[in-house]
Amino acid sequence: MKPLVLGVGSPFAADRVGWCAVEALQSRFGDALAFECCDRPGAHLLSFLRGRPCVAIIDALLGVTAGSLHVLQPSDLARDAGTAVHGFGVADALGLAEALGDLPPRLVLIGIGVGAGEVLPEVDWDALAAQLTNLLA
Repeated sequence: MKPLVLGVGSPFAADRVGWCAVEALQSRFGDALAFECCDRPGAHLLSFLRGRPCVAIIDALLGVTAGSLHVLQPSDLARDAGTAVHGFGVADALGLAEALGDLPPRLVLIGIGVGAGEVLPEVDWDALAAQLTNLLA
């Protein structure tokens, strides 16, 4: 099974940034990686993690400089930290996956700053592709 790059978000405003990342990266990596977008997946996120050797999750970060790229740890996604644009999100799903033994051996979390979250930020997609390449190497 190929490593998966998963864009998390929704079709609204800055929360689309994970989906935009998948589109930009897919054009650069082609068939070397698997790509998916999911709309506020909640517990459904587990179905994307289960059985994969490596998963990179890309999501929006509120309150962080728009367009900035951040490599995160699961502990950075605490539910009360307010980093996710949506409610039940990645932090909750990763906690559940860990409890069930469904985390992939390799998990990469990338956050893209969206400022106040009102508009889709400009992102250096080449820098994101280079960062992802380094993280997955």
